[in-house]
Amino acid sequence: MPAGAIDCTPRADGSPVPRECTQAPGQGSDSESFDTSNIPGMEITPGAARTATTFNLRPMIAALGKYASLPIFYVDFGDGTGFGGSGDLKALGSFPSSHVYVNPGTYKVTGYASMNGRTESTSATVTIVPAKEEPAAAKETQDWQQAATPAAKAVVPVAAADRGGSLNVGTAVSSITERTAKAAAVTEGRAPQVNATTGQTTLVNIASLPAGSTVNARVKIGKTWTTLPASQVATNGVLTLPALTFTKAGTYPVKLTLSNGSTRYVKVKVNQG
Repeated sequence: MPAGAIDCTPRADGSPVPRECTQAPGQGSDSESFDTSNIPGMEITPGAARTATTFNLRPMIAALGKYASLPIFYVDFGDGTGFGGSGDLKALGSFPSSHVYVNPGTYKVTGYASMNGRTESTSATVTIVPAKEEPAAAKETQDWQQAATPAAKAVVPVAAADRGGSLNVGTAVSSITERTAKAAAVTEGRAPQVNATTGQTTLVNIASLPAGSTVNARVKIGKTWTTLPASQVATNGVLTLPALTFTKAGTYPVKLTLSNGSTRYVKVKVNQG
């Protein structure tokens, strides 16, 4: 934790967190100015598609000091996923350090800080090349700029958790694997299975779907269906889901809703790593 930061992690024994954890910047008896114009930008090192794009937030965390521990931040990765949201603010120090873009293209990554009813942002445009190409060894940075406050829950959270297990969507660990399922079944009971390992990022490919169609997918964690960002089927009829990292062993059904309203199922069997 950076020097001067305050630990706002909920206490296991139920004791209260420090008073500063519930205050926005500039509030409290030691009120001080919070000038975002002097905060360093977000640094991004792009990877190719299906590999990890990394983020360096250390200069920003160091400049923010204790404010980096306050739940006032969230980020939009520009591909339908993010970490936190306008209705689910996070501490900057808890942000993931990497993200997997499944498809090549140009994406706008935006980090938000929401304070006293005002939202400010920093953003950078990152170009993701196809998986077989070498990405440019460059970092993208941009200074903080004023931004309009997005609608509540406008960003799909990266982290989704339930009593039945937990799942990270979009973020990457050092090991990334791909698994291809057979044609999806019309019932959950007949769903074809792909294997994964806890703590390992998996890209799930699903064959034999209508080319070019948009698919909405949900993962069943316990008794709850967790929605994933919409994905598009490639011209070869293969759909690749966002990067999935499971932290608990088990079997997780995946429900696909096609553009015509029909549904299909696959399942991911996660073994303990």
